Amino acid sequence: MKQELSYICPSCGKEVRVGESCSGCPAPRAAKTKKPRRSWEQDETYDGIDLPDDDFDYDEFVAKEFGGAPHRRIGVKWYWWVIGIILLTLMILDWLGVVAFC
Repeated sequence: MKQELSYICPSCGKEVRVGESCSGCPAPRAAKTKKPRRSWEQDETYDGIDLPDDDFDYDEFVAKEFGGAPHRRIGVKWYWWVIGIILLTLMILDWLGVVAFC
């Protein structure tokens, strides 16, 4: 024996068989009317809006939005390179036994 499925219409509360539309509900008639526009759809009045061109300068945008320079180069000062080379040379000489540290 096959069981018939039904549901309660959310508009009028009448019990309706699955696969059929509610006979006493205005919902099917409302579906034939023009659908309201979604939020992402725009009117034709916005078609000629002046949007930015393709030559967008990101660095200029960041400077304008956040102020100051867009970014700063991070590097090691020259004197730290000299100190590192001197220390590396002393460590190699100590390892070779040329220089003896106490």
